[in-house]
Amino acid sequence: MDNAIKLKNLEDQDANYNIQLEVSTNAESIFFALNEGLHSWWGNISNSEFKAGGHFTIQFENGYWWTFKIIEHTPNHELIWKCIGGEPDFNKEWIGHVLHWKIKEQNGKSLIKFHQNGLTPNIECYEVCSTTWNRFITSSLKDFLEEDK
Repeated sequence: MDNAIKLKNLEDQDANYNIQLEVSTNAESIFFALNEGLHSWWGNISNSEFKAGGHFTIQFENGYWWTFKIIEHTPNHELIWKCIGGEPDFNKEWIGHVLHWKIKEQNGKSLIKFHQNGLTPNIECYEVCSTTWNRFITSSLKDFLEEDK
């Protein structure tokens, strides 16, 4: 089995979007990438306060944006974000979604597990959003974490 990228079959137990990624880096680097480093692999950050109870807004060149409240912020282990705003209308489907990141170091590598509760095949943006997440996580995030290491 290719241990670099593991996509969970959505028809298993859960129809919400799930992905796992194994990377050759430590939990500290991953946690940084999922906080202050978001601009390096996902989008531009503004209004950020990376701590439990904090918020951040992620913005893209096409004018799309989402705002998240940080529910859980356990350094080098776990992050939980709740989407509390977004534009345009397409992005409003995410409002109320919970995005859950778990990080686990094992055998000199790290496993990143990501789950977006609410991103299911029955919403309009599912195909575009799940495909885009696949690219951001398996390419952009992975490259950011493993290049020059």
